Amino acid sequence: MNKPDPSSREHEAYENMDQSPAASGEHAVKPVYLTQGEINALQKAIMFLKFECEETDSLLYAGSPLLNSVLEKVRDAHDYAEYSKDFHSRPNEYAERFMRAKLERSYAEELEPRERTAEQRAEILGTCMYPFPVK
Repeated sequence: MNKPDPSSREHEAYENMDQSPAASGEHAVKPVYLTQGEINALQKAIMFLKFECEETDSLLYAGSPLLNSVLEKVRDAHDYAEYSKDFHSRPNEYAERFMRAKLERSYAEELEPRERTAEQRAEILGTCMYPFPVK
């Protein structure tokens, strides 16, 4: 099971479970203990959502900074974290082609098309491609 890192700042929330209202909400830290099987399932579900789900509505979640944070944390807690980090540190051409096509479909489906700069499109792609780097 995953124990909180006592050296991290987030550990303070584990010691003070009676959080003030200021520490509640989206940024409140709560301890969660997962089995390796649960970690595998969560990681696979997020990766499916990002890189296999054809629905363009899934981009809302595929590019979510919060889900990317969850993905990073479960990857770091996985028994094979070092292998996974190494694997995800390399560009994935298939995943990038898939994501680019899904993003283009999403842009084409917009009821009110929005102009996006090249920088904005690159940032969206990078967020959706996490944990893989973009070529």
